[in-house]
Amino acid sequence: MLINRTRVPIYPLIANQIIRKFNITEGTAIDVGAGPASLSIAMARITQLDIYAMDISREMLEIAQKSIEKNSLKKRITLITGDVKQMPFQDEFADLIFSRGSMFFWKDLSTSFKEIYRVLKPGGAGYIGGGFGSAALRKKVKEEFKRKNGKSCRNPPKIQVDALEIAVLEAGIADYLLINDESGLWVLFEKTG
Repeated sequence: MLINRTRVPIYPLIANQIIRKFNITEGTAIDVGAGPASLSIAMARITQLDIYAMDISREMLEIAQKSIEKNSLKKRITLITGDVKQMPFQDEFADLIFSRGSMFFWKDLSTSFKEIYRVLKPGGAGYIGGGFGSAALRKKVKEEFKRKNGKSCRNPPKIQVDALEIAVLEAGIADYLLINDESGLWVLFEKTG
């Protein structure tokens, strides 16, 4: 288990990028593979969204619970155990679904994106991927991690961009934006209908 314990503010930056892109600040959101809920907390601070922080690991949810309580956000962020391949939500449940870092560990990208799309409301949006928000923050995080731990941080498993695009299309998501640059690898989309 690797938790980002650096003090580099990547989550507020990513949260702001999500809001700038889609302008969804109210309604229901799901953080898929929420881990310690860092992105959920950053989103709750700048929106009025009711957020479900979902993770497959009960251990991570226990860590998330402490972070949420420490930030006085128990009324805004609900923890839920779940797998992206079979999300415990009804059809068209969420206005926004976001995830930072978990996609690289999904066993079946196509099924996972299909499930995310199922749970999105028409007009809802997805912001899925991984990265540090900017090349400068990526460099800072890696430097601070090495300074604190005496070694370089591990990179997540690689995803082939071609395979990612195929998975998104197989999921029925025709209108999407794939970003693959120094800020990270992200898939952004809206559900029409």
